[in-house]
Amino acid sequence: MARKNLFNIADADAGRPSFNTPGSESAQPEPLTISQPIDETDIRRRQPYREGKRAVMFFLSEEAFSQMHVLLARQGRRKVQSLMEELVDDWFRRENAPRVVK
Repeated sequence: MARKNLFNIADADAGRPSFNTPGSESAQPEPLTISQPIDETDIRRRQPYREGKRAVMFFLSEEAFSQMHVLLARQGRRKVQSLMEELVDDWFRRENAPRVVK
């Protein structure tokens, strides 16, 4: 049995007025011009602590997340970044792998 098409993209904007920004009913926007060349380093500037590093992401339960932040707050507003570096360094030590966190 074929699925019924519930939405026709061709009719999506039928009868809908075009968007005009407030105060510019008939004014045409000026084309953008670049007065200075764009430096690629300005586009993707990383924070200093991220230089030369890669992101690792994982998910915690709500309870574990809350408990982690409570313990970090008790330790004087310690950052999650430093906690995770310490945990990875400890794991490397247990696995007899070269330690990279200083």
